[in-house]
Order: sequence, then C-alpha cells, then structure tokens
Amino acid sequence: MLGGICVGYVLERAWPDILAMGKKKAVKEPEPEQQPVKGSAKKKKADRISQKATRKAVSKSKINYANILLAGLACAFAIIFAVLSLQQQYAVASSGGIRMNQDWRESLEWMNGNTPVTGVDYYTIYEKDNFTYPATAYGVMSWWDYGHLITYLANRIPNANPFQAGVAGPNGSATFFVSGSESATNQVANNQGTRFVVTDIEMATGKFWAMATWYNTTEMQAPYQPTYYIPDPANPGTYQPLTGYTDQYFITTVSRLHNFDGSSTPAGEVYYIEYTTSIGSRSDQRVITKATVMDAEEAHAAAARYNQQAQPGTGAAVISTNFIQPTTDIPAMSHYRLVHESPTNVFSGTSPDVKYVKIFEYVPGARIKGEGIIELPLVSNTGRAFVYRQQSTNGEFVVPYSTEGNPYDVRATGKYKITGTGRQVSVSEDAVNRGLQIS
Repeated sequence: MLGGICVGYVLERAWPDILAMGKKKAVKEPEPEQQPVKGSAKKKKADRISQKATRKAVSKSKINYANILLAGLACAFAIIFAVLSLQQQYAVASSGGIRMNQDWRESLEWMNGNTPVTGVDYYTIYEKDNFTYPATAYGVMSWWDYGHLITYLANRIPNANPFQAGVAGPNGSATFFVSGSESATNQVANNQGTRFVVTDIEMATGKFWAMATWYNTTEMQAPYQPTYYIPDPANPGTYQPLTGYTDQYFITTVSRLHNFDGSSTPAGEVYYIEYTTSIGSRSDQRVITKATVMDAEEAHAAAARYNQQAQPGTGAAVISTNFIQPTTDIPAMSHYRLVHESPTNVFSGTSPDVKYVKIFEYVPGARIKGEGIIELPLVSNTGRAFVYRQQSTNGEFVVPYSTEGNPYDVRATGKYKITGTGRQVSVSEDAVNRGLQIS
C-alpha cells in the first residue's frame, strides 16, 4: 500500500510534464526588438517589462524531464515488485505450503472433521443484538494466540482469541491453564461452555510466562519458572541463567494435561539447590552455590531445614530442569481425556514421547467405587502407548475414558484395573458422558 501511495505521488507530480510532452509544439522565442534610439523613459521601461514577461512565458512551457524519468523508474520498480510477488505466491501455492505450524494444522483439521458441529454456521452472518447460541454450541479452550486458527481451520468457537477476548479475569484462559486446582479449572470451563481443550508444547514451556503474567501481573512466572544463575566456567565473574520448574508449575492445568496426559504421576529425582543474592550483579539475582540430585521427598525436607536457619540473602529450593520430571506428586485430572495428538515428538528419538499439539475433551466422567489406584492402558492415534492412573478420593474414582463405545482414535486397550485387588471394570461411553455410577 505504501508503495502504491509513492507511485501515485510521483505520477501526479509528473503528469503535467507527460501531457506537455504529448502535446509538444515548437515554440519560437521571439527575437528581441531593436531598441529605439530615441524615446521616452516610460516607453523603455514598458519594453523591458514586456520582454521579461515573454521570456517567463517561454520558460513555463518547458518540460521537466527529471519528473518524467522519476515517474518511469517508479512504475518500473512497481511492475517488477508485482511480478516477483506473484511468482513467490504462485511458488508457495504450487508447493502446497501454508505458513502455519503443521502440527496445529493437522490437529485442527482433525477437529473440523471429528468433533460435533456447534450449530453455529461458519459462513452465516448473524444479527448481534438478537443472537443466542444454540444448545449444541460449545467452546474450544486454548491460549489466545491460536483463537483465529481454531475459527479458520476447525470452524469451531474459541474461548479466547487474538483480540485478547477471553484471556484475563476469573473466567479467562489464563486462569484455566495456570490454575493448580481441577475444580477451579472446571469452573472456568463450565462458565465458558468449554468442551474441548487444545494445548501445545509452547504453552507448557516457552509461552508459559505469558499465561502466568496474565494470571497474576505481580508475581508473573516467578512461582512457576524461577530463574537462577550459575557461574560461567569459561568467563570467570559472569553467570548464565537457568530456568527451574517448581511444584507450582507441575500442578498447573497446562502441565498436567500436556506433559502428563492428565494422568497421576509421581515425583522423581530433583535438584536440591542452595543460592545467594550477595555475589550477583543485582540484589534479586539468585546465584546457585550448591546443587545436589536427590529424591523429591528428601530434597523438600532438606530445603525446609535450610530455610528455617537461612541467613539474609540466602535460601534453598527444590527445582527440576526438565518439564516432564516433576518435583512433586501430580494428581490425575478426572474430567479431561486425550482424544487426539499431532504426529511430531518434541524430543529427538522415540523416548520420551511428548507430542507437539494435544486435544482433550472435557467430560463429566464415570464414577467407580473403590480405594487405591486405578489404571487404564491406552494407545493414542499416533500409536503411542500410555497408562492413565488415578488415586481414589473419598472411596471413589471419577474416570474420563470409556472402554466401550469410544468414538475417538485414542482408545483403551483393556479394562480399568484397581491395583492390588485384581478387580477389573468396564466403562461405557454413555457413563462417561452422563457421569453415571458404575456398579
């Protein structure tokens, strides 16, 4: 657009010269009149004025070829730019390329063809003042970055979009994904009419800071992904940043869903660290002075003992440097089941296997009486085998997967088993969708 404005300006300036060149006629400059030998002073002055006016008129009729040359160059560059742009767009279209993440494209195209229609037609223009959503309508919860993709590719209704609607506040997507309580997460889903949830690896790692900042503009990401500093052995006196993952991070909804498929996961080995703020360049720069790999329970106990007697400017903490190695036991999500995942593993090799994009369905969940831990073996649409585990609460399990009648490609490969009892339980799709009690 800016180029068009520039070309238009140059053409407008050169247009009189272009017209003059088209109508060019030979203009003969009049010969100067012979000065009379005698005459009044007034007549001499009038003659000089007449000659000056004649010369000015002749000069006005001259063509400014510089303007014409400039206009020609501008038009030539505009034509070259248009041709090159057309060639580039044709090459992209011919190759079948599309400038978006291919895992997102694959997942949302799957959603378009494999999830219930909302009853809101993608191409219909509705009157805003009189519109009400049909009973079949539902929302898709994701981070606001992906809202337009959900609309365009999946033809579904995003709960948050790049206009930053549905992001902040108690019912925003930031609260949904950063919340450490499933009941609080469910409340947001209920208020927003959410049925499906889409996560990706960026939300769980690189973009997490943005969600945490929208969730709490004061604390931001510090409680979840604190930054520590370690001495740089190659440059004495300088320090390299290190991002840690804390208990608070691992129990967020986005971590529990994307990193662990909503399954109960025990803590493993973690880093017990001690740090000081007295040797960095800033008072808030926590420089690690000691780091030890420990069992999570042992590390938390050691950190508590140290912090009870810590000197000012020092402290101890428990962190993980790997987003799939939790620092605390993670409870299962009872109302969210994986229904699709994209093909790309974010890790090189085959293990661990965490896919780039995942889609979950929010369901009431079937209820099973029992105590202990219940397990269900599953295989995803990509062929990845995993196990859903859940610890009972008040003598009951609320489970999100069916073993019979499941319409999705993420399927159970057996029945639910309550470990240590030998009891096996089948769960129908109807029971999952209606929250029925399994006898």
